[in-house]
Amino acid sequence: MDSQICALDERVARLEKANRAMKVIVAVTVLAMAAMTSTPQSLAKAVKKLVSLDAGTITAQTITAQTITAQQIDLVNAAGQVAAVLGTSSNGAGLVFIDKGKWLLALGVSQNGGTSSAGLALYDGNSVLPGNGVVRAAVGINSQGAGLTALDGNGNTVLVSGVSADGASAGSDVMDSNGYSRAGFGNAANGSGFFAGDSNNVTRYVAGVAPNGTAAGAVTYDATGKPQLELGGLGDGSVNGMLALDATGQDRFDAGYSSTEGGGALVKDSSGNVIWFAPPAE
Repeated sequence: MDSQICALDERVARLEKANRAMKVIVAVTVLAMAAMTSTPQSLAKAVKKLVSLDAGTITAQTITAQTITAQQIDLVNAAGQVAAVLGTSSNGAGLVFIDKGKWLLALGVSQNGGTSSAGLALYDGNSVLPGNGVVRAAVGINSQGAGLTALDGNGNTVLVSGVSADGASAGSDVMDSNGYSRAGFGNAANGSGFFAGDSNNVTRYVAGVAPNGTAAGAVTYDATGKPQLELGGLGDGSVNGMLALDATGQDRFDAGYSSTEGGGALVKDSSGNVIWFAPPAE
């Protein structure tokens, strides 16, 4: 039974590792989005064939043209205030919507180090959302996948979600003001999993399910990250069990059921010697 429970524990550990890998994919996507949000600030290269009005013409007082070529175009309202800026830079192009002098929404494309990305960012510090003019939400794509992120008023990331380019893995991660992961879930080829952490950046709970449903398990951890309680079972119900461990990692209480062996429980001392047991029921 110990080996079966250990096997389940190893499976859960692999699920946690897979979920961490998905967080890396999401983090890479977020970096792409960060590069994207800087694009509208420098505004990119030649903008052609803008919006067509009135059967292919754009009219500004007495000026009529079908094509405007420029590196930057400022759109103003009736009061002469800039409401949007469209432009280019050496590595991309972007469009920024401005609310009374404050950025509201920016979208753009960029190419950095041979990697192309595109995305959209939303800001606070305007009439829609009060704040300090920092990015509060962003969504973006690059060759590795797609992702979205939400940030607090200080610009700290508090929520990240993403999916790989091939759709094989996806996940979400919630973080506190210190940037520590407090909860997350994900799915990949080797299963689905969930984890929860504390304010000291220690994982305290992990649960996972095998991709074909053949097994499921969960582990709780103490404040130092050592396993406290492990439990799991096979999908067909033929085997299930649990282990309670002490601070040294020694299992002190084991209980389980097998369709072939029945149910049982045992207690061990600090050296792993069995000091009490309940034999399988007849």
